[in-house]
Amino acid sequence: MVPRVLVVLDLPADEAMWINVSTDELVLRRCAYWVWLGDKPEAANSETVTVSISRKNLFDVDGLRNLMRKADTGALS
Repeated sequence: MVPRVLVVLDLPADEAMWINVSTDELVLRRCAYWVWLGDKPEAANSETVTVSISRKNLFDVDGLRNLMRKADTGALS
């Protein structure tokens, strides 16, 4: 099984605010959401595909742990 997860970043309009990197931290501003694509049919259109992502699928620490747990147990297949 190859997991197919799409993570979309919702970044600030000001590009200078997107990311801060140092030896102690990596900070992305605003938020990110994820969607499992494993159960979606292959798209016939190779140019653009519209994907709906629920705001409840927040890509935060708890969301990532939950996603990894589901992937580990096969719940996302």
